[in-house]
Amino acid sequence: MLYAPHSIQLLLLPGLGGDSRMTHSQRPLPYRLITPDYIPFEHNETLEDYAGRFAESLLAERAIELSMPLFIGGYSLGSAIGMELTKHLPARGIVLIGGFMTSNEIRFIPRTFGRYVSSWLPLWVYRAAEVFIAPAMLMISGLSRAEIKLAGVMYHELARGLFREAYHALSIWKGCAISVPYSRIHGEQDQIIRTPKPGPNVTIIPKAKHLVGQARPGPVNEAIKSFITAVSTGND
Repeated sequence: MLYAPHSIQLLLLPGLGGDSRMTHSQRPLPYRLITPDYIPFEHNETLEDYAGRFAESLLAERAIELSMPLFIGGYSLGSAIGMELTKHLPARGIVLIGGFMTSNEIRFIPRTFGRYVSSWLPLWVYRAAEVFIAPAMLMISGLSRAEIKLAGVMYHELARGLFREAYHALSIWKGCAISVPYSRIHGEQDQIIRTPKPGPNVTIIPKAKHLVGQARPGPVNEAIKSFITAVSTGND
């Protein structure tokens, strides 16, 4: 069944260190965008348990209209939470933007840091790290200075402890089965997640890095629209 774009809900979940403002590059999409901020993580909470609480929160706040078709999209961390949310919400499909299907797809250094170091570092270390965000992202992200400034603001305004707890949870996540159609949109030069092999469910954006949704919004948005149209018409 083909749905009018304005009748389709697209729940977009931010990546690690971001909030709902991370979705601004996807706002030209013709759907009803739902762009929530994350609720706080509990200490040593798994992504599975967190997704269950998050789904309950979204439903309690009536952020999602259950009578309208729903798709889920997520950036990096948001892709993992989105996959877990498909167990709790009636999604028709999911889009993984610079995301992964198991923590083993995270490259060795960030995965090792998340598994064995991140959870015991005191919170003041994460606050002190703010001064390194802009220069580090300027060197490796491929983003404009405006996008880098926004990333710094979002990180600064995160709920206390969210980055630390979420980082550890995603680094030990073993993935989950997906029972709905999915699409992966990935930067060719992603330095955080291993780039998946091209295939029917994979769109590779040339020369783009990890934050592909912000760096290359044009092709990313076209890939999202193509996927949602294909699923809606039964051509996925």
